[in-house]
Amino acid sequence: MKQTCKLFQMAAGIALGAAVLAAFCASPAAAADKHAFMVQGPLNGPAPFNVTMPTTTEDGKPVKTVIIDFVTADCEAPAGTVLVGSAQITTQFQGQNGFYHLAFTPGQQFPNSTDFVMTQQTMMPTDPGTIVNFGLTATSSTCTVVYSGHLIAK
Repeated sequence: MKQTCKLFQMAAGIALGAAVLAAFCASPAAAADKHAFMVQGPLNGPAPFNVTMPTTTEDGKPVKTVIIDFVTADCEAPAGTVLVGSAQITTQFQGQNGFYHLAFTPGQQFPNSTDFVMTQQTMMPTDPGTIVNFGLTATSSTCTVVYSGHLIAK
């Protein structure tokens, strides 16, 4: 019986320790080095176009690395357009260009236009202040793009 109680106490202690560790890791103190950001390109801007990534956090700290975690785009092309190709996003990280291609859903046909949508979880490390280019590989159209993610402070 004592052996069973000791095992139970040990298991309860491990579970409690894991719960405390999980609570600490989810706390604001542990997440303090991650600062959320969102940057939007021009509303219905003609592709290609550029946006500039942040250089400071919301509380004024200099940024070491920008991580683009999510990209969403809505592009409008002339009626009858079958495809706009893929979205080509060009970034720079540690002196090297990164070229990312993200796929669009099939176009939705409307009387005066065709709408293409892309939403994609990503992991694009980018230098702060980098000019990120958004373009299309097949046709030109107007797009609205939003980049979101987190900033790693210096």
